[in-house]
Amino acid sequence: MRWTRVYLSMGSNIGNKYYYLLGGIFAVSNLKKTKVTSLSKFYSTDPVGYLDQDKFLNCAIEIKTQLLPYELLRELQKIELNLKRVRKFRWGPRTLDIDIISYGNLTLNTKDLVIPHPRFKERSFVLIPLLDVIRDKSYIRSIIDYSDKSVRLEKKIPLLVSSCLLGNKISYKGTDNHNYIVTKLLKDRFKFIETCPEVEGGLSTPRLPAERNCDRVINTQGIDVTKEFKLGAEKALKKTFDNNIKIALLKGKSPSCGIDTIYDGTFKKNIISGNGITTDLLLLNGVDIIEVNKDEQ
Repeated sequence: MRWTRVYLSMGSNIGNKYYYLLGGIFAVSNLKKTKVTSLSKFYSTDPVGYLDQDKFLNCAIEIKTQLLPYELLRELQKIELNLKRVRKFRWGPRTLDIDIISYGNLTLNTKDLVIPHPRFKERSFVLIPLLDVIRDKSYIRSIIDYSDKSVRLEKKIPLLVSSCLLGNKISYKGTDNHNYIVTKLLKDRFKFIETCPEVEGGLSTPRLPAERNCDRVINTQGIDVTKEFKLGAEKALKKTFDNNIKIALLKGKSPSCGIDTIYDGTFKKNIISGNGITTDLLLLNGVDIIEVNKDEQ
């Protein structure tokens, strides 16, 4: 099946807006037969329709997908729900809103889905981010209302990022966990503060595999390395305090950085519910965590 280029508009105006947008971007990238290929800058925008609400944070992404339009719509709606989207009334506040702006050259007009999006030409908060990513820039430039000052470019904010996701060979095997979205799409949009709690806690690279078992971390030789893991967690937390960081992009399933799921301590690749040592400490101190895994794009 062929790949289709699709443009999505994303917005959030509740809680940690960057957390919801970034969570949405990584969730889209995890969809089957789908790749995120380009990301706009981030823009602060005034609300439309219902004005008694907070400003929105908006962005646009380009994806390539083999999902059919209704398949894609259903998956995007699931992502919104997973990130606590509640539809109380039209144009109301939301944690995450994802709209399909265009799907290749398709024209579609049904009760559930209209493509291209019926109002995208009227919305500066869609057009300005879209201009960052879309291939046909001349058309978008011709319809933007440049007198509209309601859309403002946001300054870069700091993110705590697992160093291995950036291509640094510091995993326990001495390899990296390079992630395309982190290195190619986000790096110019944010100020990255790198961390590897295991190395910063005093462990070598490469090192013996370790897994969390309740409150302890034990390696394959039965050696307790909890002390090193806790020291690394404390150093990661200090970086968040020093840099006023509210969001961390951390390597999934790791005994230090895993979020929601980790290996169970038997070294048999069994997955259980739980967090890594660093993740627990960051969550306790109000840092939102997004799981990121190795990506071969």
